[in-house]
Amino acid sequence: MCSLDNRIKDLIQFYVRTNYEQYLTDHRITVIPETQVESIITSLYDERKDHLKTFIKESLRQMLQGDYPGDLVVLNILVGIFEDDVLCRNRLVLEVQLHQESLQHRKNI
Repeated sequence: MCSLDNRIKDLIQFYVRTNYEQYLTDHRITVIPETQVESIITSLYDERKDHLKTFIKESLRQMLQGDYPGDLVVLNILVGIFEDDVLCRNRLVLEVQLHQESLQHRKNI
């Protein structure tokens, strides 16, 4: 069985990937320009952080139904994850940069 921490990690990755792809679609671009990655990710993170927490809580409630551990348990895990905003933003910037580099590498092959 998948641990609660792993489910939360998977939901965060899904949420970030979906919002990244939506940003690209909305702005009709294939990648975020390297010089803009940090400012765009920071802005998106700040705007969407609370929505992400709600998304995780509601998604887990639907996925786990009767096995849902309760809002308090989930919120305590999320507090640990989001306690350092700078670290979270930097991690997202790095993930986007690595993803875009891998896309460029695949194009060049």
